[in-house]
Amino acid sequence: MRATEANQVGVLMKVSVYWAGISILLFGLSGCNGGGGGSGQISSSSAPVIQTQSCSGISGNADAFSSSCTTSFDTTTANLISKTNEFTVQKITISSALSGLGYTIKSNAFADINLQYARSVGLTGKGETIAVLDTGFLLSHKDLKNKNVTLYGKNTAQDHGTFVATIAAGEEDGSGVMGVAAGADLHLSTLDGGSSSSTGVQHLAAATNDAFNKGAIAQNNSWGYQFANGRSITLADYHLETDGYPGLSPEAILAISSGQSTQAWKNYRAALSQFISQGIVVFAQSNDENDFSSSLTAALPEIFPELKGGWAVAVNGLPEYDSNGNISKVHRVSAGCIETAEYCLTTNGTTRGGTSSSDSSYSEATGTSFSAPQVSGSIALLAEAFPTLPAKDLLNRLFASADNSFFTATGSVDFGNGVTHAYNREFGHGFLDLRAALMPIGNVGAPLSDNAYDGVVPLSEVSITAGTAHGDAISNALQGKTMAIYDSLGANFAVDAGALIGSSSQNVDIRLETFRSNNKTSAQSTPSYSFMGSGLSSDTGGFQFVSGSTSEIGKELGFIQSGDGLFSGDSSIIADGPGTMAFATVSKTDGSGVGALTYVERTSDGIASAGFGLSMAKTLLPNLTGVFGFAINGETGTALGLTAESQRDEALSAASSAFSFAGEWTYQPGLSFFANAEFGMTLSGDAGYIESLDPALHSAFSAGIKFEGLFSDKDLLTFSLRQPLRIEQGNGTIRLPYGRAADGTISYVEHEIELVPSARQIDFGLRYDINFMEDTVLGLGGAVSVNDGHTRGELGASALMAFKHRF
Repeated sequence: MRATEANQVGVLMKVSVYWAGISILLFGLSGCNGGGGGSGQISSSSAPVIQTQSCSGISGNADAFSSSCTTSFDTTTANLISKTNEFTVQKITISSALSGLGYTIKSNAFADINLQYARSVGLTGKGETIAVLDTGFLLSHKDLKNKNVTLYGKNTAQDHGTFVATIAAGEEDGSGVMGVAAGADLHLSTLDGGSSSSTGVQHLAAATNDAFNKGAIAQNNSWGYQFANGRSITLADYHLETDGYPGLSPEAILAISSGQSTQAWKNYRAALSQFISQGIVVFAQSNDENDFSSSLTAALPEIFPELKGGWAVAVNGLPEYDSNGNISKVHRVSAGCIETAEYCLTTNGTTRGGTSSSDSSYSEATGTSFSAPQVSGSIALLAEAFPTLPAKDLLNRLFASADNSFFTATGSVDFGNGVTHAYNREFGHGFLDLRAALMPIGNVGAPLSDNAYDGVVPLSEVSITAGTAHGDAISNALQGKTMAIYDSLGANFAVDAGALIGSSSQNVDIRLETFRSNNKTSAQSTPSYSFMGSGLSSDTGGFQFVSGSTSEIGKELGFIQSGDGLFSGDSSIIADGPGTMAFATVSKTDGSGVGALTYVERTSDGIASAGFGLSMAKTLLPNLTGVFGFAINGETGTALGLTAESQRDEALSAASSAFSFAGEWTYQPGLSFFANAEFGMTLSGDAGYIESLDPALHSAFSAGIKFEGLFSDKDLLTFSLRQPLRIEQGNGTIRLPYGRAADGTISYVEHEIELVPSARQIDFGLRYDINFMEDTVLGLGGAVSVNDGHTRGELGASALMAFKHRF
């Protein structure tokens, strides 16, 4: 448009809807008859929170959430939905003559956007409203009459508006057609407000404002401006007009071009800006395949930049598929995205929809007019699936998940947190794919911070690992509960909270090292500081200072009876791993003794625990020794083995105390009985998703028989029965992410958890050590654990062998 032609252009400029003509392009099916019967209809239910399937190896797998898990689509239901009447009615065969390709294309617009997968999780757009600005609507049409419809302004029934409305949200009732968002409500307004004398930009503004006030999530616009000769008015035409009017506002230039007032365009701009604060404006691109510039209305964000982010443009394409079901090429049958490529999507506009000839009339047609309502309907489906996501986030999901595998990119959009998506000027971001839009995009895991937009971390970085004393208590407490995980775009998905539980198992190497370190027989002398056996028969002559492993010194002073690596699980609050060093001072005199023990447990990360203990021993009866003890243990990073990873550089800490009793009775030379019991309490801090832990009471005990010189004068056979450390009473609170607010703020829910495991582990062990030659000891051991890991019904077994020779 040149400036000198402005007045003439204003007269000739008119509104036109974008379709190729219901009356002129019919593809093999009757254009007037209604749909088939209702057999095989899949009933709809309200959509559940989008769940995720269990990922392979999710439990305890540090990398379980380093990549996307799959949304829990019901594939069987999806296949059934794709075979229902209102889905298969979209199967349209395009002859080679009409396609111009020299071969036939079989088309199904709903299958092309993977609508069946959205329907398989119950999504229909229920609770959402789609606004449609178009020609008139036949409100008595069978696919519209039972819907919740708000009509703004005057209405005269026409084919195009009826067709568009049924594609966007036609009722799913087993016959006729259904819309992409069949459960959504409709806000309908005609383009001219019922008057044939005006394009009514002021009316467009008023209708848009009313749609906003009614809470519409999308506004569908399958129309644009054309010259009287039928050519689309493009963005390039607008720029030519601006050259003739330097200094004029965009609204003033549009007013000159359209014959409307500047104020009307300002009002329309303001209405659109307001609408995108809660919804998405969708415009159809021109149907002219030869256009070199975008339709003016579709490209309004190029004139009013504030509209970007809440605006989508739809083009029409016919896809072809390879043998694997992937899109191999798309035949564009409309204008390309061109200047709107960054906010443009492709769908198949060759569809069957309702017309105004009668209450049950239908026809087939193609055009961007019928591509656009598929985008609008998809926005409604995503709004139902992700009710707390802002509309702009929903649109970004459609862009970032569109299938762009079939074209060469000319640019890309960075959506943040490492998510980018390529587009080109012809197809925009590519073919709309609802299945992909409903799946996690980018990485998925726990929120990095208290805002969903800050990114995610693998669940391993916030996992909770139960200690052996807790058994299955944590996993039982979380059974049947869900938590939210988030993708790189900030959308929340529900997953079984059990996915948070990390795996725990005692390192076999540590057990074997402990087993080997305590590999000795009666032929080897009892340490001079020992209270056990006949240890109290000798005096120390004052205080004796000793050092060594905690497992050895702790056993001799009556604190621990662990089985020397034969069993799994802790036997005491006192750490007794190979990396723990103990220091003790002992005094024995006249059949009694007193000892003090201090120890430090070191790991590769530093000091893990430290503590001290006091014990008093006395000969109670001939050959019967009793030891009473009290110990205190401080831990960092764990609470009786319970760990909680955190992003805030915090770790669990605990302080435990326990009273213990140990006794050993030598019945006769070579035969003795022993017993050990411990009762205590642990106070713990909080870390990660563990909000609080109440004081926990715990116990452990062991008993057994020792035979010396059974087969040789240098052997020792030990039968043991043991309960490892177990929580007897205690509760706590776990705080799990559950959702998000519109601004991305993470919402949490607290769960009270019981720390007591479901059963009591009882171990039965047998150990045999023999000193079969000088300085050489062979140890053999086996253990069976009933209710292994304090888990009801679990059975565990192990066998160990150690060989030690001193050079």
